Amino acid sequence: MQNETSAVSLGAIGVSLVDGDTAVRHARQLMLRSEDYAVRSYATCAALLADPRARDYPCIILDMEMEAIDGLALLREMRTSGWRGRALLLDGLAPGSPMLTEAERHGDTVLQRGIGDRALLVAIAASINGDAPARRPAGSPSSADDA
Repeated sequence: MQNETSAVSLGAIGVSLVDGDTAVRHARQLMLRSEDYAVRSYATCAALLADPRARDYPCIILDMEMEAIDGLALLREMRTSGWRGRALLLDGLAPGSPMLTEAERHGDTVLQRGIGDRALLVAIAASINGDAPARRPAGSPSSADDA
């Protein structure tokens, strides 16, 4: 089920948020709203795919530990249906993994699942501006992290 914020500015940038953990999804949604993003949140990949309005948002934040639909399969299907945005994949992939290679090919970014709010905001801005790195080294905390 999607949940769209109602009190955002008309020029707010849209972010889709997919996370099966209700508490994490709600906390991130509130944080993104406080930063003036328009947010549509989903408990499952299937819910995101079922919402045609999700294709209008340039950024998807996706927890890669979702049931039923693999995160990369979701992105492939979104791209096939016309979505041209970038994704922030929350996982801890090892260098050289096939998922990381596919993410790099599409300009997506792989981040640690427990990324702090400030670092996540920086990654969102970078993905929307088109200059997102494919991956931050797994063990490298950022001064912007606020776990």
